[in-house]
Amino acid sequence: MKNDKPNNDNHIDSIRHTTHVTDQGIRFAEFELAGDEQDIPLPDKRPNHQEQEIVNPNAQAKNPLIVKPQQPLDMNWGEDFRYVTKEQQFVQKARELAWHVEDEAPFVAFKSYWPTYDQMASDQFKWYFYWREEVRSGRYPDTDLSYLFVYFYELIHGVGWSDPLQGYALMEQAWTAYRKRYAKLDTYLREWLYDFMIVHALDMPIRETYQRFPRVLSAELKEKEWKRRFSLQPVELTWELLLDLLDYDVEKSRFYQEKGRKDLERYAPKVIALVDSYLAKMKGQRLIDRFQPRPRQVKRHLFRSAVYDHGLYGRTVVLTVVSLSEHAPLRSYITGLVRLTENKLRELRGFKGRLRGADAVEPEVEEIITRYLKKEIQEQMEAERKQSLPEVQIDTGKLRRLQRESDQVRDMLLTEEAGQQEVEAENSRPAAEIVMDAGASSGYGGPAATNRRTGASSKGHSSPKSAAKNPEVFQAVMDFDAIIYEETKVPETDQNGAKAALVLTEREEKAIAASEDEGTALAAPESKEPSVPAAGKSSEGAVVWNTDGLDEEWQELGERLNLIHLEVLHALKSGPNRTQLQRIAEQAGSMPALLLDEINEAAMDTVGDLLIDGESIADDYIDMLETLKSE
Repeated sequence: MKNDKPNNDNHIDSIRHTTHVTDQGIRFAEFELAGDEQDIPLPDKRPNHQEQEIVNPNAQAKNPLIVKPQQPLDMNWGEDFRYVTKEQQFVQKARELAWHVEDEAPFVAFKSYWPTYDQMASDQFKWYFYWREEVRSGRYPDTDLSYLFVYFYELIHGVGWSDPLQGYALMEQAWTAYRKRYAKLDTYLREWLYDFMIVHALDMPIRETYQRFPRVLSAELKEKEWKRRFSLQPVELTWELLLDLLDYDVEKSRFYQEKGRKDLERYAPKVIALVDSYLAKMKGQRLIDRFQPRPRQVKRHLFRSAVYDHGLYGRTVVLTVVSLSEHAPLRSYITGLVRLTENKLRELRGFKGRLRGADAVEPEVEEIITRYLKKEIQEQMEAERKQSLPEVQIDTGKLRRLQRESDQVRDMLLTEEAGQQEVEAENSRPAAEIVMDAGASSGYGGPAATNRRTGASSKGHSSPKSAAKNPEVFQAVMDFDAIIYEETKVPETDQNGAKAALVLTEREEKAIAASEDEGTALAAPESKEPSVPAAGKSSEGAVVWNTDGLDEEWQELGERLNLIHLEVLHALKSGPNRTQLQRIAEQAGSMPALLLDEINEAAMDTVGDLLIDGESIADDYIDMLETLKSE
């Protein structure tokens, strides 16, 4: 299309200006320069007008200059000039080499910040594909960290597995095999595995547990770990994780720094679990249910710090998170429980001063905490007292020396006693018998006299060797506490007044002889006291508790209590009975306080509360023992 339009702005008669408009809407100008004009002055430049080209008046007329439009290029700009990122190049090559395997090759070191195939030399390339096949077969040769990252990048992009569960397992197995050598893997694999679960909609449990959250751990994983721990029964909180829930720095407390560090770190997490269990049983509402914050949505970047093509699963994903650790009511209540725990520990340990802010805890919860800590601290103090007692040791060398000395004293006493008995026998015989013995001594007594003398001699003058073999007369060894001996008296002599000897029974003699041969300490002989009656049997009969109609936790408590515990509960059903309680404890060879503590400990583990308060059954649970009867 041609549009000839006069140029009103052109005031030179020798210049003709024509405008052309193409079908595409492009405007072109055609100038015709001609004429023999000379010495024609140039017109003044007018404002707001386009400058005109200077014309030489002596120039000859030329053909008009027409600029023709270029034809459009026939090409696909989206495909022929597409920008391919480094991540996309890696994924394309990874899919091409998905099942490539190399023969056994020597290890070659490889270190790169963001490793890919393009950064590998030929020997590194061979080692990687040999090593990768070993890992896929369940063998994990030693290698460099950069090779591991290339392998994890492949798994992230779906290379090497056909099912997401298989890919998750391969990634976790390689992490487990190499994490001890490369602790840096923990920083990345926790997050990458979580992202892998998100993009593939896997409901996998978080097997990793933390004593203290790593600084690089994302907020989403922290909150999932909080929820998992508060959902466990009982609640599992370590001291390090509990610190992140408190509104004050407990480690700067004077009690913690001076003498209460071990107590607080040991009992504060247990108190949280105790209160959670108590609220669940008494009110049917645990801490996580009572202080459930509203969920909120957060944006999470996928596969941070990895060579990742975001065109595969997207750059970010929106998650719904429940922020337990940032919920103000929950933090306030947990802080109150820890402050109350510290105050009770200060009181039990005799530490001056109390913390404020513990009044937010309910009175019944405070009572449960007080009774629990009092019991635990008393048991701990009793155990420390027993450990401080000196250990009794027996010096076997000194024991043998005392035994030899006592043997010598015994032999002297027995010899003196035998001589005295012979004198008494001679004085008591008739005169005729004495004459006959006198004759026998001169050669006329005959065989009978000889036999009598022989018998008297063999009876009265026993050798020390034969005396030592007699189990009925054996000098006692002064073993102080190790040997229980019987004190018997040897008949007193009329003339010399021999002292009484301490003798042992046959069993004690054998024990001493065995200990001397083996060089070990002597064991005390068996007690001869009457046997204790069977536990759980009172004067009226056996005590039975039928728990069929009770809840599951009460049935479990009934299974854990033995017969002596049931007898104690039966004795306390009608109220405190110190006399009966003492009798039951003596029959069982124990103490009343220990029996009551054993019952309360079993009750805390099952029912979640103390069953006995002081020396009487708690009023709230007296109805539960209605079926406890003596048959």
